[in-house]
Amino acid sequence: MAWTASQLLDQQWPVWVALHSSMSTPAGPFLVVFRYPLLPWIGVMLLGFGMASLFERAPARRNTILLAAGAGVTAGFCLLRAWGIYGDPNPWQLQPGGTVATAIDFLNLSKYPPSLLFLMMTLGPAAMLCAVADRISGGIPGMVKGALITFGRAPFAFYVAHLYLLHLASVLLGVLQGFSLDQMMTSSRFYPQGFGVGLPAVYLVWALVVILLYPLCHWVAGVKARRRDWWLSYV
Repeated sequence: MAWTASQLLDQQWPVWVALHSSMSTPAGPFLVVFRYPLLPWIGVMLLGFGMASLFERAPARRNTILLAAGAGVTAGFCLLRAWGIYGDPNPWQLQPGGTVATAIDFLNLSKYPPSLLFLMMTLGPAAMLCAVADRISGGIPGMVKGALITFGRAPFAFYVAHLYLLHLASVLLGVLQGFSLDQMMTSSRFYPQGFGVGLPAVYLVWALVVILLYPLCHWVAGVKARRRDWWLSYV
């Protein structure tokens, strides 16, 4: 018999559900929150580990494979998303706001847990970018490439640090907007009504966070280059 997530939850199997999607469940006097659907992302991680041998091939052969695979996955995403019958629980539709709004809805996909279309939309272009990255050198493009390599050498350090930095920034912003510290000191993703900034400011904060975390990632990448402790490969 095939079980849906809701049926499994009804059958008191919350851990099984939590491995696949975000949820919360009471445990005596406590509320246990599962924010990160573990199993789908483990599949993506294993894909990355499995592709390690590809990056050991001759650059020309490696880039040819990456470009072909990335183009195929991206094209498959466009076709499957346009068809609209499989790949993501959120179907797209024409928006009254026009072409831009429709394009945004077309790209509005499930990340937690990651849907098939979300992974195709992100991993396909990423593979193509890896295929042409070797040709980028000098000037601003070369500087951007170098910065991305630095972040890529310390991914977990960046991920953990950015969570705390963003939460701190949101608390400070809330206080500046007139909310109390108690209102902002929350572990949930929901903040008081009226809190927030417009999209241009969101991009500005995003850029600022990336810039602020660069020195940390540069330091971690340097430690990993100087030492060979096994656990550093996971940082």
